Amino acid sequence: ICCEDCGRHLHKHGRYFRSVTTKQEVIRIPIYRQYCPECGKTISLLPDFLVPWARFATWVREAAMTRRQKGFTWHQATESTTAPPVWYSRRTLKRWWKRYLHRAAGAALWVAGQLVSSGFDGDLLRIYPAKIAPTTADTLSWLEKLLSVYSPAGSWRRGYWTLLNIWLPEAVRL
Repeated sequence: ICCEDCGRHLHKHGRYFRSVTTKQEVIRIPIYRQYCPECGKTISLLPDFLVPWARFATWVREAAMTRRQKGFTWHQATESTTAPPVWYSRRTLKRWWKRYLHRAAGAALWVAGQLVSSGFDGDLLRIYPAKIAPTTADTLSWLEKLLSVYSPAGSWRRGYWTLLNIWLPEAVRL
């Protein structure tokens, strides 16, 4: 692994443990750290199912957003995505929803850019649901359609977010 700033090889710099909440339980996993002797910078190597400062695994958050998008109430979405010992509040779900709405447009544009740069010759704007006065629901629908073209169903076992968060820029990670 090389430093993003100076290009030097990073050195092992220990680990710390972090709690991750899945659908059924809270587990502790090691997060390994790397150090750049040139820059003096330390980075943590997060697994693909975590984003910085997120306590719940990515697939739990994605399942909640998918259910909410399908019309589940706040209460139904929280109850159907986790077991009683690890439930999250409706406020947490609303915070996730607000973040998802805010970042969906950037993620959709990134996916569209990846499709175009890989040689996709279809008209990506034609599949956008509403050409005039689009809503955030239209953008979410477009993102889902783009993701189905980008990565066909079943090709990514743990959901699209895990795949996207590996490659998306920090500002638009879901």
